[in-house]
Amino acid sequence: MSSDQKEQLTLRALGLLNEQVQARIVHYKGDLETNTELDAITAQVVAQLKQMQEVAAQEAHIAHTPDEIEHQQVATMTRLLKRAFADTGSPLSTPIIKTVGKRIAKLFFESELHEKTKGDKERTIHHPEQGVYYVLGRYKNRLRAELEGFEYEGEAVRAATLELLVKIERDLQVAFLSRRSPELNRVMTIFTGVLFEFLQQHIPPRAEAMARNTVRAARTARRANSVAYKVQADCFPEFRGEWERLLMQMMVNFCGDELLARLTSDSEHFQEETVRFFTDPHIFSDTGEVICDALYDFLCLEGFLDLPVDWRVRLARDS
Repeated sequence: MSSDQKEQLTLRALGLLNEQVQARIVHYKGDLETNTELDAITAQVVAQLKQMQEVAAQEAHIAHTPDEIEHQQVATMTRLLKRAFADTGSPLSTPIIKTVGKRIAKLFFESELHEKTKGDKERTIHHPEQGVYYVLGRYKNRLRAELEGFEYEGEAVRAATLELLVKIERDLQVAFLSRRSPELNRVMTIFTGVLFEFLQQHIPPRAEAMARNTVRAARTARRANSVAYKVQADCFPEFRGEWERLLMQMMVNFCGDELLARLTSDSEHFQEETVRFFTDPHIFSDTGEVICDALYDFLCLEGFLDLPVDWRVRLARDS
């Protein structure tokens, strides 16, 4: 891909990622019934924690200049990034690969069930079940209306007839997707290999530069309440924006080139639609979302990143 194509792909993937994040943000309701005694205990603990944080923040503010705070934040984030994506004992790489694999397989099969690609280009028919399935999908409503217009011996025969139409469509769908599964498995092996290289080999040597660029651009060390040991919750929107922009640029440049080279090599042959699907911005936005979700949780648990209390209450999308 050319530099312009990579830039456009990065911008489109970032836009999709932001749309996905905004669609999943839900605020807690304040009218939920709770236990009075438990609320009192919780309030006391929260008050004590806030007091401790305020004291720590004041001490940190007195002890460190903005440059010193920035230096410490960069050092801590660098250490955690290297630990998160290290070659051995990485706590994030394997879970990320598994989650990405499930989501991309779902997207792939959903895409295959449409007779046109996202670019409104007609698909080439490679399997008999595929062509019949597309035609049946196109005229399904008309066929159902025709069937419902017949006279039936009884309601049981009518219901069985309509169910048979549904079964025919479902059987065609299963047969068609089963034919596409082997190629998906081959491509996913290549894709996960490229993604593993990106996470475990490409990011760690660049962790310090990534941390420095993110912290500096987000100005997380130059707020009135900035502390050296962590990024405060009110800095998270800027931190997230800078980190995701940087990650997406790196991912598109590395994974895009590597994946395209392997998908179009002489030793492999894949359908044009398959190659087009795996270079679609939705693939990069979904992959970036999984990586960032896992990393934010990791940084939060390590005490480096404070997440806002209303930050993305998850819908059970993976159920």
